Amino acid sequence: MTIASLLHILRTRWLLVVTVTLLAGVLATVYTWTRTPVYDASVQLFVSATTANPDNSDLNQGGSFSQQRVKSYADIVTSPTVTTAVIASLRLPDTPEQLAGRITVDSPLDTVLLNITVSDSSPRRARDIANAVGARFSTFVRALETPSGQASSPVRVTFTRPAVLPTSPAAPDRVRDIALGLLVGLALGVAAAVLRHHLDRAVASAHAAAEIAVAPVIGTVAEEAKYSGRLIADEGTTPFAEAFRRLATNVRFLGVERQARSLLVTCALPEEGKTTTAANLAVALAQAGERVVLIDADLRRPAVANVFGLSKSVGLSSVLMGDAPLTTALQQWRPDLPLFVLTAGPPPPNPTVLLTSNAMRELVRALESPGTTLLIDSPPLLPVTDPAVLAQIVDGVVVVNRVGSTRTDQLASAVDNLRTVGATVLGVVVNRVKKEKETTYSEYYHASPPGRNRARRNR
Repeated sequence: MTIASLLHILRTRWLLVVTVTLLAGVLATVYTWTRTPVYDASVQLFVSATTANPDNSDLNQGGSFSQQRVKSYADIVTSPTVTTAVIASLRLPDTPEQLAGRITVDSPLDTVLLNITVSDSSPRRARDIANAVGARFSTFVRALETPSGQASSPVRVTFTRPAVLPTSPAAPDRVRDIALGLLVGLALGVAAAVLRHHLDRAVASAHAAAEIAVAPVIGTVAEEAKYSGRLIADEGTTPFAEAFRRLATNVRFLGVERQARSLLVTCALPEEGKTTTAANLAVALAQAGERVVLIDADLRRPAVANVFGLSKSVGLSSVLMGDAPLTTALQQWRPDLPLFVLTAGPPPPNPTVLLTSNAMRELVRALESPGTTLLIDSPPLLPVTDPAVLAQIVDGVVVVNRVGSTRTDQLASAVDNLRTVGATVLGVVVNRVKKEKETTYSEYYHASPPGRNRARRNR
């Protein structure tokens, strides 16, 4: 993974990173504020050895002796003999083992000092225990080091610094713990974003859709609050309207280059925006002065009549079954636009039979004429076989894809189904794209070299 790809993942999944980081920070805050404060109190002891002749050599020997003894004394401080005596003198509720677990001993290198630290939830008790441990240890060492038959010990342990009352807890360190929690949360958030990126099989961008379909992206539509069923007829120069006008320009270019006058608009699965795309493409072409005929061939879930507010009583099913002539079923949407709509009509019992019939083929041929662009809104490709059959009788197919919804394998399967039957995939329309730079120039970037993708497929 490159730095650029990591930055792209963080930019697209920043909300996940922020959420995990804040959650970890909240948990760290709750943990630190609910922990019982612990106070540390310390005493420092000095270990010395007395000599009969205090000359330099005896002093050096006594110093070496004390340093050797200190190493052993560090382990004796927490012995049951010392802790039991401290518990009895202070009437503590602890066992010797529990008290020993709260005592730490440190002996600085090449010194005769012992630093004894006691941790407790009470600052006063921590101070008292530390001083008691120091006193009991001194008494224990004196008894331990007194030779048999003698009244005094050559080793003496004295206080150099008694324990004082601690004014602030040693733990928890709230600032440190919260900062550590935020750092851990940030790391987990980044890891979660990267993992989700690699596990997420949804088409993530227009560029990804182009690579999967091996076809140019001829249009991108930004994510809008109101998308389904929205028409651009009276919107002026809104970004939503301009996206479909750019799509219409690209379709007109493809129509000239590849002589594509009849187009099938389809998608891999339902709810990807194919009907909204087909309807607005038809409006944009009509606004550009072209005569457009839009057929609703989704006989299972027709939606074109509702989008344009037209009658559903007579339509495609009526014409194909011979119940009504085409001139009667064809409805002009508005008198100021050369846009004619053939709605789905009454729902038939056998949609596949009608759409794959010779009557459907002849209807398409009858509507294909110079100066007219024929658009067919078909069912999704993966649930039914109707679109694959319809794709064989038109000049080209436009595949609609919804970013973040369709999986990569679903889009690939849909496009493969089209190419298997010999259909020409003119391009992909990607909708619900995040409002980034891609929404403003990706149409030009991807659609400008359609021949390049065709050459790549021919290779």
